[in-house]
Amino acid sequence: MKNISFKTLLPHLVAIAVFLLVAVIFCKPALESGVVMQQSDYAASDAMKHQSVTYKEQHGAYPLWSASMFCGMPAYQIIYDGPWSPIGIINGLFQLYLPKPLNFFFLSCICFYFLCLCLRIRPYAAILGALAYTYSTYTPIIAVAGHDTKVLAMAYAPALIGAIILIFDKKYIAGFILTALFATLHLQQNHQQISFYTFLIIAIMSLFYLVRWIKAKEFAHLSKAIGIAAAGAIIGIMANAVILFPVMDYAKYTKRGGQLIMDNKTNVDADKIVDNKTVGLTKDYAFSWSYGKEETFSIMFPGVMGYGTHIAQRDGDYSIFPQLNENSHVAQYLTDKLSVPEDQATNLANNLSTKLYWGDQPFTVGPFYFGAIICFLFILGLFIVDAKHKWWILAASIFAVLLALGNHFESFNYFIFDHLPFYNKFRTPSMTLVIPQLLFPLLAVLAIDKLMDNSSGQWKNLQKALIATAAVFVCAAGIYFTTDYSKENKARTKAVTEAFATPADANAKLQAINNNPLYKPETDNSIYEDFLYQSKGDAKIARELLSSLRKDRQSYFGADILRALIFVALAFALIALFTKGKITATILLIAMPVLVLADLLPFDMHYLNDKDFDNKDAYEAKQYPKTAADEMILKDQDPNYRVLNLTDGDPFQDAKTSYYHKSIGGYHPAKLGIYDDLITYQLSGQPNPAVLNMLNTKYIIQQNQQSTIALPNSGALGNCWFVKGVKYVETPTDEMKSLNSFNPADTAVINTEFKNIVGTVVASDSTASIKQITFDNEAIKYESNSNSNNLAVFSEIFYKDWKAYIDGKETPIAKANYVLRALPIPAGKHTIEFKFEPKIFKLSYGISEITGWVMFLLLIWFGYYTLKKEKQAA
Repeated sequence: MKNISFKTLLPHLVAIAVFLLVAVIFCKPALESGVVMQQSDYAASDAMKHQSVTYKEQHGAYPLWSASMFCGMPAYQIIYDGPWSPIGIINGLFQLYLPKPLNFFFLSCICFYFLCLCLRIRPYAAILGALAYTYSTYTPIIAVAGHDTKVLAMAYAPALIGAIILIFDKKYIAGFILTALFATLHLQQNHQQISFYTFLIIAIMSLFYLVRWIKAKEFAHLSKAIGIAAAGAIIGIMANAVILFPVMDYAKYTKRGGQLIMDNKTNVDADKIVDNKTVGLTKDYAFSWSYGKEETFSIMFPGVMGYGTHIAQRDGDYSIFPQLNENSHVAQYLTDKLSVPEDQATNLANNLSTKLYWGDQPFTVGPFYFGAIICFLFILGLFIVDAKHKWWILAASIFAVLLALGNHFESFNYFIFDHLPFYNKFRTPSMTLVIPQLLFPLLAVLAIDKLMDNSSGQWKNLQKALIATAAVFVCAAGIYFTTDYSKENKARTKAVTEAFATPADANAKLQAINNNPLYKPETDNSIYEDFLYQSKGDAKIARELLSSLRKDRQSYFGADILRALIFVALAFALIALFTKGKITATILLIAMPVLVLADLLPFDMHYLNDKDFDNKDAYEAKQYPKTAADEMILKDQDPNYRVLNLTDGDPFQDAKTSYYHKSIGGYHPAKLGIYDDLITYQLSGQPNPAVLNMLNTKYIIQQNQQSTIALPNSGALGNCWFVKGVKYVETPTDEMKSLNSFNPADTAVINTEFKNIVGTVVASDSTASIKQITFDNEAIKYESNSNSNNLAVFSEIFYKDWKAYIDGKETPIAKANYVLRALPIPAGKHTIEFKFEPKIFKLSYGISEITGWVMFLLLIWFGYYTLKKEKQAA
């Protein structure tokens, strides 16, 4: 124990105090009693879970099947009861059991700090990197959105990388235990896409280590390191088997496993279509959020493409960042040329602030911004950091940026999409920028740490870094002076409220848009056409508005270039003074984090601030208001009706209806593939009434002039029915096309692969009956009575893990009408049961339970081993 002293612990205690202090300052409202953060996507998640939570209150456990979205899907993809193990306590301790979102930011800092320590970076320099990684803009943006699992997975990623580095540096025992621990905690957050990107970092890093080991002929160490790291990762995977194995099993049956192609107009290679289905996601869908080439400069100049569309509604107050205020060119045009009163012009300009974004993505809340100082330090690191880490960090960063370009670099990214394992399961290429978000600060602090070792000999390298950084500014200036700022993504959202009809009646139109400032999707409209639409064909006004907006876009970008220049100059001055011996290392290590926070935090606070917090009860009441339509539907004593809600945008991207009802819509990033196909070809736009009927859509919620109303659908077919005949088809495309014109009450559309189950169908007579008698999420029971063999269709989603039993004897299930279940029912009286029996979930549950305890015992042994070693050293 002689090596442990207060002096040794002091830097770590300072680091913890700094991380906690900054998190408290940044998220102060979260400490107030009864206050919660308002998270739009998390609110949707609560709605998804609500039925399962209610079920647990009644039955003591979450169900494995949810009936509240998409007519049914595995509930363990939404919420589940995992096995208890002490690892959950360790997870809480790492976060100090802080309230959300303080826990996000504190955990992220701690884990990055750990990575730096594994690289033997000085603790006080590590503080700088931890703050820079954590407070890059993407973290507060997704925290406010409610992407909790993504934030937590990103937080644990540096610690996992650090643990593997320990193994590579021959600290085998500590590295193995910590790799197993952090792999467990990272995967436990259940965000496979971030885990995939973390694996990419580790894979590229490992490749560079392998080359060095092979050159040095360290073959024994090579085999040990790779084997031990793999063993630690396997323990992490096994501990999370209950998450990972069911997801892997389920993914094959989601849209990520393939999408139906009715024709090949989508961007799919012919050899990537099997049986009319894609292999993985289509490229059009997967690359829909591709970062633009010029937009990549946002990591240093956030306004290069006009920021994003951060709109936060708080009790009727709309705060939009950045705002076109009274000094904007748009506001000045309204007041000077259209004689609009100044306050109204300012409000209207604010309402048009989403137009500031003109990048290549359909829309974005905000840019990836790493900080001007961190970008400068990254460049400095390329000149002064040793090759051991510099080149793998640079290679991984470049690879990630190329991936983020998506369909703006087709030759590269289409090849990667088709050949890199698992990559075609993910969308949103821009998300790969989380890789340089981690690696830029890492190389930055490696550079600072190198300066501490040899400050006097780095002046020439510092000059080279300044020249390279100046070249980046020259490129930014080139964009600034050569761009016309009028490019507009055709899928961009636009205001549908009419305004600017003519100068004479512009004032009359202002109030309308002021009262309804939110934007709704439109397609095939350039921004000029948008303004032309708003001005009712007045081309002069449209041109002037576009010209004013272009000037505002340019002014914001120009301000960011100047702002970056100031911060880089200050950072350069500090380092120059240090290399010349004019200031001490202590001053540098205190001043640099302060500068980085001064750079990042004001920008972050446009995305996460006191307006993002609210009283818990008031917030929940606002999120799930019970409308008149809800009240009416909930009076229905039949517990098994379904609802289509047409009042709140796309019903198949909205989970809130599921809070009160069993919805045929919902939101989930991995819905069942067959149901996604049904949405695409039968339910989107003008829904097919026959399909609504077969889904037992008993109520359709619509909006009238006064309120929401629930319209009964008399054609809903109920839970089950006998059909008169079957139409056999050969392909999935034929199945889908057959739904365009059929009567589901009389006919079942069945693929020939199920013909041996269904056989010949005899039309049921008028006395035949079948009805549902009990419903439980995981078990449904029916009774039938008929004089002949008949085919029953059940308004329940077909999925492989449902088993059917007739009078207790298992019977194979056929798929009918593309998404439903069908059973041939013998003549006579029978009891039919469906039971949800996901073997993979139950198997993986046991594996996770056992491995969790094994992991805990390993930690106890490691603690004992460490103490014993310290005692022997004393």
